[in-house]
Amino acid sequence: MKASAPLRETFRALATLPRPLNCLITALSTGVGAFAAGSHPLRAEVWWAALAAALIAGAGNALNDVADLEIDRINRPQRPLPAGHLSLRAALVQSLVLALAGIGIALWQKPALGAAALLVVALLTLYDLWLKRTALWGNLLVSALAAAAFPFGALAAGQLGRAWIPAGFAFLYHLGREIVKDIEDVEGDRAQGARTLPLRIGDRNAARLAGGILSLLAAFTWWPWLGNIYGWQYLVPVLGVDGLVLWAAWRLLRDQGAAPGARLGSRLKWGMLLGLLAVVAGEAG
Repeated sequence: MKASAPLRETFRALATLPRPLNCLITALSTGVGAFAAGSHPLRAEVWWAALAAALIAGAGNALNDVADLEIDRINRPQRPLPAGHLSLRAALVQSLVLALAGIGIALWQKPALGAAALLVVALLTLYDLWLKRTALWGNLLVSALAAAAFPFGALAAGQLGRAWIPAGFAFLYHLGREIVKDIEDVEGDRAQGARTLPLRIGDRNAARLAGGILSLLAAFTWWPWLGNIYGWQYLVPVLGVDGLVLWAAWRLLRDQGAAPGARLGSRLKWGMLLGLLAVVAGEAG
């Protein structure tokens, strides 16, 4: 029994490191992208594309924790690597296996999907190893990659359709949230010499920028309804998204440098699921 405890801890760490909720959101985003492109979300090619996207997202998350080990010792000591539940080598192997599996599944489905998967993996590696600690460029890239799940699903469906609508929402949502996360992580980033946006322009200015981006997103979410693209079914869940987004923007603009105590980044994550529901309701209506 004693010998099995470390093994259980290792398996738990391997399951936690890729951030399963993030992977699930990526898979759902891929399915929503296919649905917005006019494909039925239960088609086999959509499921395979969603699985590939989730595996690639998990690979990027695992590599991100490897790159951020020293920063996470300060900001997130409970994560598997800084807590000592998993070795760096195991994390790197897991990241590589997940990435290769995701690329392989995408390539098996269609060459264009495999090429897109390979490009995403290359850009995720660029972000995790070099751009993450820079001001704004890393935020822009990771936001674009998060938004890419929707056209990735559309590519599996064979046409773009209206996948660009949730992709636009996702880009602004993630851009605002990434800046918020940088504000929350400023202590560890500063200790490791990172040059993230809050460290370049200050917490207050970064909070104003994030609040402005989230406010812009809330305004943008009304466009599909006002343009008669989506019906009233879309409005019910999108009002929930806007409520969360505007509350976060208000906190940022009011408190500015106080974002770390609010943990707004974690709270904003749940708005992604509500946003997916809004797009599905709009497409179904």
